[in-house]
Amino acid sequence: MIDKASFKFYIVPVVVIVVILVVVLVIPLGKKKTNDNSIVSPTPIAINGAPTHYLLPTLLPTLVPTNGPTPTLIPFRYTGADLIQDIPPEVEQLGKQKSELQDKTPLELPFGTLSFDYKNDIFKLNLKEPKDQSKTAFEAWRLQTSPAIPVEQFAIQ
Repeated sequence: MIDKASFKFYIVPVVVIVVILVVVLVIPLGKKKTNDNSIVSPTPIAINGAPTHYLLPTLLPTLVPTNGPTPTLIPFRYTGADLIQDIPPEVEQLGKQKSELQDKTPLELPFGTLSFDYKNDIFKLNLKEPKDQSKTAFEAWRLQTSPAIPVEQFAIQ
């Protein structure tokens, strides 16, 4: 059986919620709607015994000014952009080889580890010991795989 304390604990909140719902739902229905005459609508006018109608303008404003400021045409000047660019083949090869090598990095090679530093736009090469033999092997690899990329594009460590 439920004791009185727990019964009050559940019944009182339920009664309060029901009363609030009734008040919220019943009070708006009880209000009468009033006729609001604050909206002003245009009224028709009778002119010289003519039928009642709305006044319309006799002359419509023109959309194109007949006098006033005229645009000043500025002659075309060269912006540096060229729609038909002839890119030298060396530059095209450099871009292609650099992009392909960037996509492959980081690379673990026999002579060291190659990664790309996007902030400085340069390849970083960490050579393995002995460094002189690793550098020679790197030069041979670079000339074989990507000869268009100059050695200045590699930061050798």
